[in-house]
Formats: sequence, C-alpha cells, structure tokens
Amino acid sequence: MSMRIYKNIVILLTSFLLTALLAACQKSPINGDLDGQWQVMLVEPEPVDPDPMFDTRLYYCFYMHVCQLSIPGGAWIAGNMNYSDNKLSINFPKELNSLELNALSQYGINSNPVVFDIEYLDGKKLVLRNEETVVTLRKF
Repeated sequence: MSMRIYKNIVILLTSFLLTALLAACQKSPINGDLDGQWQVMLVEPEPVDPDPMFDTRLYYCFYMHVCQLSIPGGAWIAGNMNYSDNKLSINFPKELNSLELNALSQYGINSNPVVFDIEYLDGKKLVLRNEETVVTLRKF
C-alpha cells in the first residue's frame, strides 16, 4: 500500500474518534427524575393573598444546581438548589422586589431560603412538603 492510503486511513480514523468523543460531551441530569420543567398544579394552603396575574402557568424548572420559577410576563426568578436525601433546598441570592416576593408565595415558598421534603417523585408527579405548605406538580 502506498503512503497516501495509510494517510487517508489515519485521517478517517481520527475523524471518527473525534466525532465519537464530541458526541459524548454533554451534561446529563444529576438530579434524576427531579431535573426538568414542572407545572404547579396545587398549592395547599392557597396563598393568603392570591395574585390574579398568576394562573395555572406556574413552573418550576430544575437543572443541575439551579431552580428557576416563571413569573408573568416571561420573566424568571433563579435560585441555587441543593437536592439530596429526599430534601430540596432553594436559596434566591439576589434581593427580591415586591412582585418577585409575591410570586414566591404563589409557588408555596414562604421563606428564603426554603427547604422542602420530597414526599413523592417519579417521572410524572412531584409532591413537595414543608411545615407550612404542600406543593403538587406535574412534569411538563
């Protein structure tokens, strides 16, 4: 065989290996069934002062170490999240304005930081509970 054929084989093998390596470089969910977008179905007890701007389009989004909450107008409130031993803690590090504080109560969050016990979790349903609130969500 000529040197040109060897060179083409090496280039072809190198291209194949690089393609295989690059395809494998993606972040996978570290939180199992918790990762993803969840729609709030029920908050018990209901917020003391329900805001008519909020409706059934309330979402929690969990990914890696971040929790995002959607608020009306297409905005999001982001917080740091820790998930372990069937406990979920969320801390919103920035100072929140009055709209954002009211938004938290619509999600069953009455303090910052907040810690929930995960009462139930599978690929379709999530139930969060703390001393004051039970939040039922469905995978969206």
